[in-house]
Formats: sequence, structure tokens, C-alpha cells
Amino acid sequence: MTNAQTLPCSKESEMMVIGCMLTNQEALQIASEGLEDRSFYFKEHQLIFNTLKKFHKNGKAADLHLIMEELKTQDTLEEAGGIGYLVSLAQYAGTSAYVEEYVEIIKNKSILREIFRLGQEAEIAALNDPNTPTSILEELSIKLKRLESRQCQKIPILDASERWKKEEEFLAKYRGKKYLGLRVQKIEEFNEHLLGLRGLILLAAAPNVGKTALTVQTAIDVLSTEKDACLVYLSLEMTEEQIFRRMLLHLSGIDFHNFVFGSQSQQELDSEGRFAFFTPEEIRAIDKAKTTIINFDQRLQIVDQSTYPFMDARTIIHYVESLKQKTSCSRALVVVDYLQVWPVITHTRLIENEADKWRIGEMKKIRDALRDDPIIVISEARKPGQNDDVWGGDLSDVMGSARGTYTPDVVMLFSQLQPKTLKKLWEAKKMPVVPIREGQQDINDESERIGSSIISLLADVGISICKLKVPKCRDGMKRFITLMMFHFNRNQFTPINWANIKMLVERKLAAEK
Repeated sequence: MTNAQTLPCSKESEMMVIGCMLTNQEALQIASEGLEDRSFYFKEHQLIFNTLKKFHKNGKAADLHLIMEELKTQDTLEEAGGIGYLVSLAQYAGTSAYVEEYVEIIKNKSILREIFRLGQEAEIAALNDPNTPTSILEELSIKLKRLESRQCQKIPILDASERWKKEEEFLAKYRGKKYLGLRVQKIEEFNEHLLGLRGLILLAAAPNVGKTALTVQTAIDVLSTEKDACLVYLSLEMTEEQIFRRMLLHLSGIDFHNFVFGSQSQQELDSEGRFAFFTPEEIRAIDKAKTTIINFDQRLQIVDQSTYPFMDARTIIHYVESLKQKTSCSRALVVVDYLQVWPVITHTRLIENEADKWRIGEMKKIRDALRDDPIIVISEARKPGQNDDVWGGDLSDVMGSARGTYTPDVVMLFSQLQPKTLKKLWEAKKMPVVPIREGQQDINDESERIGSSIISLLADVGISICKLKVPKCRDGMKRFITLMMFHFNRNQFTPINWANIKMLVERKLAAEK
């Protein structure tokens, strides 16, 4: 069995680095910034390194005699090997040109020792508590992530010709085509203004606007349009059954109540032996939705936290790549619902702003690994104030906006149209006059009162008017604003049909007389 005497280490490399630090200012900086005291295996080297690093931090030169005096003051000179040993280390100065390589060797040996130690801890934990593997795995995952952060990769140095070769590969892939990303069916602006869905897309909305319904529709649209694409829908708030049911509601166009309980009361059997709780039209719509979903086969995947409670970027990247391979798909869409409940698996307690920054970093890792494939991330946004008629006009509406809006390739602000704006639009479209409705009489501002009454009436017929604004985008995309009609009982967004709205409103107002 491996013991303390045979743990990975390189005494020669440690001596080289310490010697270079003692005699060369550049080497002092490189080693101080690249290593920690625990990177060194030998105690004497840890003591000397700590003193050298202290000098570097304070802007002092690492003079050999000053280092000796400092070690004397700390009463650690003999433990560090004594004067003779420090003098012998300084003789390694001639190899300072290769200090980066020696630093890398020390770092790798340190990582190997840490892996060995973690293996021992996991072995002991498994033997002492064999019935709780989940907690052991979670603790091991946290420690491995901490260890991974210490293992930095070298930054490559590339020729301009190599970069041009990569660019030619990109251009050859898309020249003569119309879209870079994945296409949808119902929101044409995604195709024409964004050139297809791609990159990291942040969809920000206040609660209860329909952001989950919008991502469900978008996901279904992509699967229906792009036969070479698969979907991973990560639901961190709702269960996978709830998301799946919303997909069926969207495809069938039947509201939740009727879909679950049926719209008919008769109990006769239909031709397939089912109780006929639905009209023939509804049965056809349900069957069509079922067929569409089944035909997606394994291209449609929904993952909630009961399926996998410890989600992180690396796990999702591996899952998406495995799914693409299994389904023979070349593209994928990932939806994260939603950012603020993405689990923070880290070794330190983070305040909320820091947690948001960390989560956005996780989303960036997924985006970078998936390259051209889109990842749509739902984010919380502040609620509009009572007199706030311009909600969604500013990136500051996004929660954690100082971090959340810098990294994404696209930021979408999604909101229900506010009362005053809706009143102006309503009048411009010459829609029916809406009486002040119950519950709106106490609003002092007349425009607010009328607009709120219109919103209330539309809600009674299962509609809200929503605004989708894209104030930030990059790489050939165009900013845009579009209005949509949300049929919230059916989980569907459609272009606004004012004639249809007018008919529904007039019918509702006539019924209320």
C-alpha cells in the first residue's frame, strides 16, 4: 500500500523553484502566483516558500540574507534546513529560465497527493457509513471541484494562420445558408432577427407572465422543425410530469381543466372503448398531440431535480453529448427553468449576488461546450410597480443584472403589456369600449383604470397581450420588439389577431349585459 514515503513528490523540482525564487525577481512572481505552501511536499520548502511569498506580496526583493533573518525572527530557520541549506538552494539560480516547467511539476505532484488523500477519505466514509452513498458522493464532488480549480491549463499560443483555418471551417459550414441556429415555427422573429436560436439566451420575466409556457412552445417548435435536433429541458422548479403535461396542452390546444377532467359529461364508450368525455374535435387534437410527442422519441428529454438532484455544468454537458450520440442528432437545445434555483455546489457559502454570478458561470460553461447549440435560461426579473408603464425597457429589470446581462449572447425581456400602454394600443386599434370592471374602480389614474379593466376582460376570455423585447444581442443578430397573444389556458403564444380579439370581447360584453 502507498505510504507517506512514496506519495508523489519531486524534491529536485521543489529545490529548483525555491532556488529560482531566492535569486530571480521574475521567478519569484511566477512561483508566488502559481503555487501555494501546500503545493510543496517537504516542510522546509513550505516554510521558505511562505516567507518568499510574503516578501513578494509586500513588494520586497527576495534577498537571501533578508530571508534568513526573517526565518530567524519566526524561529523557523533550523526547521527550514538552516543557513547551509538555504545557501545551497540559491545555487539552483542558473536554471531560472525553466521555472514555469518546475512549477507545473510541483503543482501536478500536489494534485496527485490530494487525489490519493480524497480516495482514502472516501474509503473510510464508505466503510463507516455504507448506507448513505448520496451524502458521501456530494461531499466528494465538492472537494473534487475545489481540487479542479487548482489545476489550471496552460494558455495556448496560436499562429494567426491557425485561427484563420478555424474561421474558414466556420464559413464553409454556413456559406449559402440562411440560418446559423435552430429554427422555430411560430415566433418568426427568432428566425429572421436572431438567424435562428443560438448561444446563451437569457429570458427574463416577472412571475406569472408565461415564461415557462414560452420555452415549452419554443422547445416543441424546434423539435418539430429541426429533425436533426434533440432537446434537454432542465426543470428545477416543476416536475418533469408537469412540464410534459404542458407540452401536451400546447400541442392539443385544450385547457388544463378539460384536458384532465374532460369537457363532456356523458359516460358512453367511444369506438376505442374509452369514455367519451371529449368532443370528436378534442379527441382528434389529443391523439395528434400524443402522436407528435411519441414521434419525438428519445429526442425529447425532461430532467427535474428528483431525477438528478446534483446538477452541474459538467454533468449536463456530458448528458447532452451522450443524448446527441444516442439519437444521432448533430444539434441540441437546452432549456434551464430557471437560473435562480440552479444548485450551487461549491465549497464556500455565497451571498445572493455571488451565487448569481457563479450560476451564470455554469451556464457559460454549458454554452462554450455546446458551441453553436442554443441554451435558453429563464431568469427572474423584478415585478413592475403599480405605476410602472415602461417595464422591460431596461436591462436593469433583470435580477442580478450587473452579472446576468453581460455574459449572455441574447437577453430577452418578457412581460405582460402594462395598463397604460395597452389602453393606447386598444384605442389605436379601434377596439370596443370596455366598462370599468369590478375591482378596478378604486384606481385613481384614469388611464391605469381603463387599461386594468381591459386586462381583466381579456383574462376572462383566456388571453393576455405580452411584449417580448431583445435589447441585447451579438454576432449578426438584430434587436427587436414584438407583441404576442398568450392563450394561457392552452399554453400557446400566437401573433396578435385583433379581429379575433374583437369578436371574443364583443361576445363577452354582450353576455355580461
